Amino acid sequence: MRPMNTLSHHIECLLLRHDCVVVPQFGAFITMDNASARVDSEDLFFPPLRVVRFHPNVKEDDGLLVESLRVSMRQNATEAKRTVQRMVLDLRQQLLADGQVDFGSLGLFSQDEDGRVTFEPCQAGAVTPAYFGLDAFVMPRLSALQRRALDAKQKETVAADADSHITIRLNRRSLRYVAATAAAILVGLLFSSPVTERESQSQQASIVTIDTPKATTARPVVVAPVVDEVPNPGPQTSEVQPVQETDTAQPQEEGGFCIVLASDVSQKNAEAFVQRLQKKGLENVTILPGKVRRVVIDGFATESEAYNRNADIHRMGGDFAYSWVMKH
Repeated sequence: MRPMNTLSHHIECLLLRHDCVVVPQFGAFITMDNASARVDSEDLFFPPLRVVRFHPNVKEDDGLLVESLRVSMRQNATEAKRTVQRMVLDLRQQLLADGQVDFGSLGLFSQDEDGRVTFEPCQAGAVTPAYFGLDAFVMPRLSALQRRALDAKQKETVAADADSHITIRLNRRSLRYVAATAAAILVGLLFSSPVTERESQSQQASIVTIDTPKATTARPVVVAPVVDEVPNPGPQTSEVQPVQETDTAQPQEEGGFCIVLASDVSQKNAEAFVQRLQKKGLENVTILPGKVRRVVIDGFATESEAYNRNADIHRMGGDFAYSWVMKH
């Protein structure tokens, strides 16, 4: 592993457990959590990110990097400090010679003619287990016409369910009266003395003529529930024809898919990101203009091709850990 890659790799691993890692006599890498965001113009939701900032004025050794190298290379503390010094010297020499240094998945170092060093963090953010599996997704807003159509559909469903059920209600007083009468008849049968056939028929006739209130039945009165102003969109949204609002619609190119590597970046950062990816041998990397400027891998005719390629580059990690597929 090259010395520069070794240095960035140790810093990446340390940032998984620490919020700040100092490179002695060079600067400090500090992580910050950015909240999730929504791009209203494209109805895009972006998950939270853990970004890395570089502070060149913080140079006092905190011991984390030296200890990591000491354990990894099986050196003592003095040898590990010398190893860090050599890596920092190589980094400064490469900046002086090339003007910029690719620092792994953390970002890109650049140095101008006056010797000022700047750091551009990776647009995908720093790797952190807290945000694994989160990706950007599209959720368009429901128009007023779509909301009215959903309300009408739900009301029709509730009314149809109400008509298909019949509720039987029994009067409690009638039930108690019937139960008491049945109990009295049972006691009379158990404890009565033997009677002749004629008397038995007379008793049976008298028993049958007892007038009892009849149970009443009633159909339910169903009141349709009040539906909220904005219903929760469910599977029924597929039956509603989408309505395009002319004041917020954004013209898009029909057909074709691409893989988004970075979104909402400045033109300068996008150009530097494209150059860095092209140096790595990645093809079809371009800048997609629009209200939200993106760096993409373009040229996929079908969605399946784009998803297959996206799965391949996800395994590469680094700049490609948070890429996603978008239709033109």
